[in-house]
Amino acid sequence: MLSVDNLSKSFDHHTVLKNITFSQKKGETLVFMGKNGVGKTTLFRIIASLMTYDKGSILFNGNNLLNTKPINRKKLFYLGHAPGMYSAFSAVENIKFAMRLRGVNKKDSIIDDVLNQFQLGEQKNDPIMIYSEGMLQRLKFCLADLIDWDLLLIDEPFSSLDAYGKNIVNEKIFYWKKQSKTISIILHDKNLAKNYADRILNIRSGILENN
Repeated sequence: MLSVDNLSKSFDHHTVLKNITFSQKKGETLVFMGKNGVGKTTLFRIIASLMTYDKGSILFNGNNLLNTKPINRKKLFYLGHAPGMYSAFSAVENIKFAMRLRGVNKKDSIIDDVLNQFQLGEQKNDPIMIYSEGMLQRLKFCLADLIDWDLLLIDEPFSSLDAYGKNIVNEKIFYWKKQSKTISIILHDKNLAKNYADRILNIRSGILENN
C-alpha cells in the first residue's frame, strides 16, 4: 500500500524530517504523534504530493509518488488544516466539483444524506465563506465519505469541532476502520490514538521512533 524509505526534508538548512522510514499495509490504521513542529504535517503533505522532499522515496500502490502520473495519486486523499475548497462555492458545489475531478459520480440524494449526517444539510447551498471552522471541518469529512480512496491522511481530525462534531467524526473513523479502509492520522491525544491505531509512530525532532 504505502512505503516510505529514508525520507528527508529541510527548510533553510534546518532539518525537519530525517531519514523517515515506515510502511503501511492495506486496512491498517497508523497514528502519528509528537509535539508541535516535529514534522508530522510536513510528512503528510509530502506523501500527498503537496510538498517536495530532499531525498528518499515514497511508493503508493507500487508507484513512485515523485515520478508518477497524477492519476496514480487519485486514490490518496489528504484532509489537512486548510479546507482546500472554494470559499465562494456552496457545500454542494464544492463536493460535486471535487468528485468530478476524481471521476466520481453520486446521486444528489446520496450527497444530501451525507451532508445531513454531518449536520450541514440546511446550509448546503450557502457559500462556505460563511461557515464556521467547525462546519468546514465537517464538510471535509463529508467529501472524504463521498469520494473513493485507498489511503486517507487526516491531520488532527477533531480540530475546531464541538462535542457533537467530535462524536460524528469519531463514529465515521470507526466506520471506515470496520470497512478495512487504510487510514493515517495525526493526533495529540494518547487515549484517542490507542483507540484508533493498529500502530502508533512517534516523531521526535524529525526522527521516527517506535517504527
